[in-house]
Amino acid sequence: MELLSPAGNFETALIAFANGADAVYAGMDSFSARAEADNFNDESLSTLINYAHERGKKVYITFNTVIDESAITNAISKLAFLESISPDGVIVQDIGVARLIRNHFPSIPLHASTQLVAHNLEGVLAMKELGFTRVVLARELSLAEIKLIKERSGVEIEVFVHGALCYSISGLCLFSAMENNRSGNRGRCAYCCRIPYVDETGQKSLPFSMRDLRLDEMLKELQEIGVDSAKIEGRMKSPLYVASVTKRYRQLLDGVDESSCVSREDLESVFSRRTTTLYAKDPLAANDTIIDNESLGHLGTPVGTIKRITKDRDSKSWIRFHTTRALEKHDGLQFVSSANKPFGFGITEMRKAISRTPVFEVIPGDDVEVLIPQERLKDLEKLEDNPLASGSIVYCSSSNAVKRMFPIPSFRPSEVHSQNLLDVTVTISKNGISASANNVTVTDEFELESATHPERTMDAVTKAFSRMGESGMSLGKLKVVDEEKLFAPISRLNDLRRKLVEKISIENEGNIEDKTEEVISSMMSEGVISQYEFDTSIENTLKMRLDQSLPADPKTFDEIIISIGRASASEVEERLVSLCLKDYKTIRLALPCFTQEKDFASMRRAVKQLMKLGYLKWEATDLATLRLLKNCGVSDITSDWSLYAFNYEAVKELISYGVRRAVASPENNEENLEALAISGFHFEFLDEQSTPLFISLTKPASYDCSNLTNFKGEEFQSFEMDGLWITTRKAPRSFSTPPSAKTIRTDISFSKE
Repeated sequence: MELLSPAGNFETALIAFANGADAVYAGMDSFSARAEADNFNDESLSTLINYAHERGKKVYITFNTVIDESAITNAISKLAFLESISPDGVIVQDIGVARLIRNHFPSIPLHASTQLVAHNLEGVLAMKELGFTRVVLARELSLAEIKLIKERSGVEIEVFVHGALCYSISGLCLFSAMENNRSGNRGRCAYCCRIPYVDETGQKSLPFSMRDLRLDEMLKELQEIGVDSAKIEGRMKSPLYVASVTKRYRQLLDGVDESSCVSREDLESVFSRRTTTLYAKDPLAANDTIIDNESLGHLGTPVGTIKRITKDRDSKSWIRFHTTRALEKHDGLQFVSSANKPFGFGITEMRKAISRTPVFEVIPGDDVEVLIPQERLKDLEKLEDNPLASGSIVYCSSSNAVKRMFPIPSFRPSEVHSQNLLDVTVTISKNGISASANNVTVTDEFELESATHPERTMDAVTKAFSRMGESGMSLGKLKVVDEEKLFAPISRLNDLRRKLVEKISIENEGNIEDKTEEVISSMMSEGVISQYEFDTSIENTLKMRLDQSLPADPKTFDEIIISIGRASASEVEERLVSLCLKDYKTIRLALPCFTQEKDFASMRRAVKQLMKLGYLKWEATDLATLRLLKNCGVSDITSDWSLYAFNYEAVKELISYGVRRAVASPENNEENLEALAISGFHFEFLDEQSTPLFISLTKPASYDCSNLTNFKGEEFQSFEMDGLWITTRKAPRSFSTPPSAKTIRTDISFSKE
C-alpha cells in the first residue's frame, strides 16, 4: 500500500520523501483546492517530478477545482504543460477537465478527487467509465464499504487515513461560497465549520468542528482489503507536521514495534486536534466521537498538572509541576482556562524543584519549575480566570527534541537530473563553437587557437553542458567534433550552453502553446453543444420533497420535480396520488445526492418499479444516480446543480450520459451564468432556493441546532433529512437569473418544512 503525503511546497515534499512517503500530491499556482498553500510554479513542479522519479517516488498533481468557462483556455495550457513533465497522476474534480484529459492528454493518468463524492460502488464505476484509473473515496465510508468497492470496481482506490475533516461531505459544501464568497470548490474555503455559533438556548459552541481523522490502528486492515494508497491530509500544514505523521505511518506500515515508532504524544506536540476514526470502524456508534465542539485547535500533548505557583526573592513567578515528558529550554508550554481560551509561553528558564540552579533540560519524572515571563504575567491579569491555577493541565505545544528528529533535507537543483535528456553535439572550429540539440542550433563566433592540452577538451565540454540547473533538462549523450584540436574557453562554453537551453525552452513553450491551440481548435470543431432540442414549454420548474406540501398554485409551474429520497415505489406512488400529482402535466422524480451502499440496491429497485408505473422522467444528482438511470434505460434525464456543470466540456460529458437539461450551481458568478445560458444547452437557473450550505452524515454537536446564529447575527438551521444533516439559512435565498435564461427553478427540496 502506497503512503501518500501532502506537499504544500518544495521543502515539505523533500521532508515527506525523507521520512518514508512513496508519493506526494502537490498543487499548482492555479486550479488547486488549497489555493492558499504555497503551491508550485511550473519550474519548481518540473524539478520536483524529476527529483522524485530519480528516487523511485511519485508525484500527483491536484487539479481539483471546478473550472468556469472563461478559465478553460488557461486550464488547457496547464494540462499541456503537465503533459510535458509527466506527472504520475492528476487529481480532478471537474468532469469537464476529466473529458479534456481523456480526449486530448491521454498520457496523463486520471485520478478522481474526493470532491467528486465517490461514496458507493455505482459512483466509482461511473468514474471508471469516465476514464479515471484511481478514485479517492469520500471520507465517510466504512471498512466494509471500502472493501466492497475495491473488490468490484477494478480501479485503484485511495483512502484518507490522517488529517483534518470537513463537516460537510467533500464536494457538497456551499457554505463558504454562499456566505463568504470564497468557494471551497475553487480552493478558497473560509472554514465556516470551524467558527462558533450560538444556539437557541444561548449556548456558544463549535457545533460543526470536526476532530481530525486518525486511522493508524487500521492500516493493516486497509492493506488486507487491497487499498492502493493511504493518504495523509495537510497541504496547508507545516513541514514538521508532514514529516512526523509520515514517519509514524511509514513505521507502522513497515511493521516497526509501536514502542519504537514516532509516538502519538510526539505528533500532539506538533499539532493536537482531537482525533476520530469517523465511520471507518463503527458507523452506528461514530457520532459521539466525531465533533469536538470545544476544540481550540492546537493545544499540545499533556505533560503534567500544575501543583502551585511560587515566587522567589527576585519576585519572579514560577509554575511547579511533575513532568511526564522530557522538556528542554525553548520548548513551548500551553494551558487552557475554563473559558477554553489558550494561554502559553516558551520555556526561557527552567530548574528542578527546590533548586535555584537553571537547567537546560529535565527528564520524565522530574519535579520542575518553569519561569512565567513577565509580559505573560501582565496578560494573565486580563483574563477572567486563571489558566495557571493549581490543578490546571500543562501541555507541551512545541518540542525541540521532536523538531530535531526531522531535519529538512539539503537540496541543490544541480543534484536533480531531468528525465528530459538532451543529446548535444558541440562542434569546435577556428571560426567559433556551435551546439545543437532537439533540432535547435546556437553559435558563438570568434577565433580559436590550438589547444595546449587537447585531451582536456572533452572534460571541459562535459562539465559546461552538464550544468543545466533548473531548466528541466539534463545532458544525455554528448558528441564533440574537434578535428583541429582547438582551445575552447570554459566561459564561452557556459555561455553557449545557456543560449542553447534558453532557445530550447522557448521552443518547448511554443510547443505547449501549439498544443493548447490544437486542443481549442478540436473542441470548436465538435459543433453545437447540445444534441437535443429545447422543450420550449418548460419555463418554470419546482423542486420539492415527497413529504412537502404543494404551493398554493402548483399550476404556475410547467414541471414539478419530486425528490423521493429513500422512499419505496409504493410510498412514492401513494404520496403522488394524495398530492393529486399522478396526472399532473409533467412530473419528474429526483434521486438523492448521497446514497450509502447499503441503500443503493433498494433505490435501484424503486427506480425500476416506478418506471413500470409510467414515471419515465428522472433527475440525477451525482455520477452514481446518473449511471443508474442510464443503465435502467431512462431516456429523459436532467441533472441537478450538484453535478457541477460549470463549463462547456462538463456539459458535453453530461450529454454523453443522456442528460437533456441541467441546473446551474448556485455558486456561479454572473459572467459564468450568462456563458451557460448562451451555451446552446438547456440550463435551468435558480430563482429561489433554501441552499444546502452543509450536507453531512454527522449531527451537529449543539443542544439545539434548529436555530444557530453566527457572530454576524445571521441565522441558520440544521435538520435531519433522509439520513443526512442539512444546514441552511433560516430564510430562502433569492438569485438573479441571467438575461438569456430560458428556464428558472424554484427549489424548496432542502427547506426544513
